[in-house]
Amino acid sequence: MVTTLRRKLEFGDLLITLYVVVFIRQYAWAIGNNKVAWAITLVGSALLWLAYLHTKKDESERTPRRFWLIVALPLLVVFAMRFAFPDLSFDVLNHRLVQGERSLRGLQFLPGDFFPTIFPFNPASDMLTGISRYLLGYRLGTIVNLLALVWAGTILEKILRPFVESATLRCAGVLLALFIEHGLFEINNYMVDLLALPLTLEALRLALEYKESTNQKRDLLFSALLLGASLGLKLTNAAVALPVLAVFTVQMLSQKLDARTLKFVAVSAGLFLLPLLPHAIYIFGETGSPVFPLYNNLIKSPFWNPITPYDGRWGPHGWTETILWPLLSFSNPGRLSELGVYSGRLVLGTVGAALCLVLPGAAARARMIALATLLGSLLWSLTSGYVRYAVFVEVLGGVLVVYLARYIFERSGSWLRPLRLAVAALPLCLLAAQCGLATRYVSQTEWSKRPTFFDDRKAFGKELRWVLRDRQLMPFLSETNRTLVGHVEAWIVSGVKSNGVQMLLRPDLPMISVNNLEYFDQPQSRERFARALEAQRGKRVFSLTLTDDLDASLEFLKRRELTVGEITTVMVPFFSANRQIHMTLIEIRLPEQHVRPQMTADPQITETREPLNDDAFKVGLSVTNTPVTLRAGQSSTILVTVKNLSDYVWPARGQKDGKYSINVADSWFDSRDDRLVNNMDGRSPLPRDIGPGESVEILLTINAPAEAGEYVLEIDLVQEGVTFFKAKGSYPARYRIKVE
Repeated sequence: MVTTLRRKLEFGDLLITLYVVVFIRQYAWAIGNNKVAWAITLVGSALLWLAYLHTKKDESERTPRRFWLIVALPLLVVFAMRFAFPDLSFDVLNHRLVQGERSLRGLQFLPGDFFPTIFPFNPASDMLTGISRYLLGYRLGTIVNLLALVWAGTILEKILRPFVESATLRCAGVLLALFIEHGLFEINNYMVDLLALPLTLEALRLALEYKESTNQKRDLLFSALLLGASLGLKLTNAAVALPVLAVFTVQMLSQKLDARTLKFVAVSAGLFLLPLLPHAIYIFGETGSPVFPLYNNLIKSPFWNPITPYDGRWGPHGWTETILWPLLSFSNPGRLSELGVYSGRLVLGTVGAALCLVLPGAAARARMIALATLLGSLLWSLTSGYVRYAVFVEVLGGVLVVYLARYIFERSGSWLRPLRLAVAALPLCLLAAQCGLATRYVSQTEWSKRPTFFDDRKAFGKELRWVLRDRQLMPFLSETNRTLVGHVEAWIVSGVKSNGVQMLLRPDLPMISVNNLEYFDQPQSRERFARALEAQRGKRVFSLTLTDDLDASLEFLKRRELTVGEITTVMVPFFSANRQIHMTLIEIRLPEQHVRPQMTADPQITETREPLNDDAFKVGLSVTNTPVTLRAGQSSTILVTVKNLSDYVWPARGQKDGKYSINVADSWFDSRDDRLVNNMDGRSPLPRDIGPGESVEILLTINAPAEAGEYVLEIDLVQEGVTFFKAKGSYPARYRIKVE
């Protein structure tokens, strides 16, 4: 038994246990007792891991020993350059730590939580880094990224075996394929894009070897689990899973399909969903959408505007750029990521993939990899164009460049050997140049902006003393600050880089976010916030924010009508006596229940210099004389009845420049696709302050669009410089009008 296990066991088999634990733990969310849930998780994971090893074939060719010297050692050096300095990158302090800590302890939201992170995506990847952090401490917790990259390297070595006979050259090719800056930027960081790489590469390897496999059904089922897990780690990996599925499809269609195989395909589809189901079901129960808040224009959750989150800073603009983005990426590093540097692997990979598809006599295996590379790069461009999500495609591009060197060498057999070697080396020289540029970038920067050992050896040495002693943050505080934080009974999140620190200090407390304004646009979300706040009444509630962000945090608190009490400066030594975070602890006093104000008999005209309360954006609208038809460009005056449905007074005037004033406004939409045509047409101000429940009639002049067609006229209120009322969940009045 031991001998059989030794023949089957590989490096990745040890690491895969952590992945199994994470997804089994999600199924155990239904168990309220955390200790019992973990006991069941560990037992179930051990049984599944043994079943996996039992079905795995014996490995006749092991990973060569020189792999650890040629591939693993350089990766370890890159990891070691910065690991002593604790990771303080934005995403980590903004949501990664919260996601992992919450989900390892139980459900993603504690009772009393109100969306402590802006995007409650599947926390599986953060659970992986969280387990590593618990076992080894904060600094070494990121070693799971290094291990995932080494695991990916062992798979690439297998993929390259048919292309490169020499084990030494093959391992060198693996190192070149893995040496991409946006992979190495994350090697000792709590960001999670590397964790799915070995899963997708292993699924691709099984797809490439599907026709020669002696256990095709097992490979199909296991690959489905791998791809499902990769999506569980991050939904953007769909752009990776689909190309692998395409390779499987091509391989299967080249063989005769029987009914039994089709049944296994159906079973595989079910297995693909298994890693996704626990979080999808949970977040659907919490928000009404299994992928909240993505695609909220299609799967409408009442807690988010009916749009999908989109950051226009990154990726291509327009269809032409989208198609060409992998080639244009090298000249547009500022639109690839916040770091703004890029060494160009996508260009090499895309050109290499195109050549492998058209060159005569190219190996079928290379053509399949090229198919996955081109399809993956296109899907990446369509879905994001953000370079961190292109690691899989970049790695495959490196593999194809290595293959092209082999192809040229074989096809130039009649040439003189020196010339033959020189020409065959050209693709490798380009790849080496790209890796050299990547090495330069990695030595200069990364997501946390930490120095390297070579930049500050003295500071690096001082930080080493905390390795394996940095599991808990609270002991690093002074006694006075520990007492202050120990009094906290609930957290208000008011800063974009503070909730991670709040979580590390007091992970057992409910967290209510006020700085993610998107959650206050919809009335149902505001009601949920009010309930969460009410549940903390009588408790000692505090917010902790970076001192540099204090003004912004106070503004967020003011927007939510939270009163500030005592403000105390707190120094947080972040797992180190030498890395102090200047923070401010803010005592929070919850507001009294809102009482509807009484209006005086005399008309009031008051001014405001701030946005309305989010709950004030409630209006009832009707128009008594809406035209049915208008000529193109024709003006018409309509009478709009406006009723204040909120509990707040609407002031009649804003600032002198018009900001914050409340106007009746019209917008025009194309009736065919509801595309906005014009929302800067007519404006009419309130004649006076409008109190709760009051109505007023206002004349509004509208101007028909210049082109004939069928349109929708939308009447709404707008607070200038803030938003239209409909963006906060109110309902505008809409009328169809024909323009002749």
